[in-house]
Amino acid sequence: MNLDIHSPLPERKDWRIGCIGSGFIMSDCHLVAYGKAGFNPVAIATRTQANAAKCAEQHSITTVHNSIDQLLDDKSIEVLDVAVPPDNQLDVIKAACERGTVKGILAQKPLGGNYAEAVAAVEACEQAGIVLAVNQNMRYDQSVRAGKTLLTNGTIGEPVLATIDMRGIPHWMPWQERQGWVTLRIMSIHHMDTFRYWFGDPERIYCTVRTDPRTQFPHSDGIASYILEYASGLRAIAVDDTW
Repeated sequence: MNLDIHSPLPERKDWRIGCIGSGFIMSDCHLVAYGKAGFNPVAIATRTQANAAKCAEQHSITTVHNSIDQLLDDKSIEVLDVAVPPDNQLDVIKAACERGTVKGILAQKPLGGNYAEAVAAVEACEQAGIVLAVNQNMRYDQSVRAGKTLLTNGTIGEPVLATIDMRGIPHWMPWQERQGWVTLRIMSIHHMDTFRYWFGDPERIYCTVRTDPRTQFPHSDGIASYILEYASGLRAIAVDDTW
């Protein structure tokens, strides 16, 4: 059985990618994947040029800009990969849209710290004619794609109940401590998107959160539980316990 576990690649792989950020996500995840796929990252910038230079050397990126603004001014860049803390992301997206030179932007989840910020990012890109994608990467996981195939071809029948139960100790980034939130926007967002990928949009969502006494900084949502209710009667339920 063909489970269609591999994501389709674009016809063009030589789009000139400008990378904003040089932390773990960019250096250890995105740029490694770009290298394996044969993509074309050509420039990088971050708040600390030394970090950008180190990342560029590691991944053979030819141009290290002195600042994020300088990279955004580089008209040779066709696609932006933005991997900065969520409370900085909207400003970068708006700045790129004001210039209007790139064709596409890959943003990180969460797209915004709240709904209004996410809408502002979408509207800015729409007005600039720039394609915006959010890196909801769990839906491209091979096991998740296999599940989608089995659901689509009817192998496992009509879905009645779906559950995701997470017990994890993630490595919170330093910027996480100033956000006031943790689990819903960082971990649960993957599970909600996977449910939507598998089953579509629900009619209703119920969610409850509480603080986690093991997490040593202020936050509202250390432990989260939520139910997605579908018109068919399907219930998709998750419990996320991360600290």
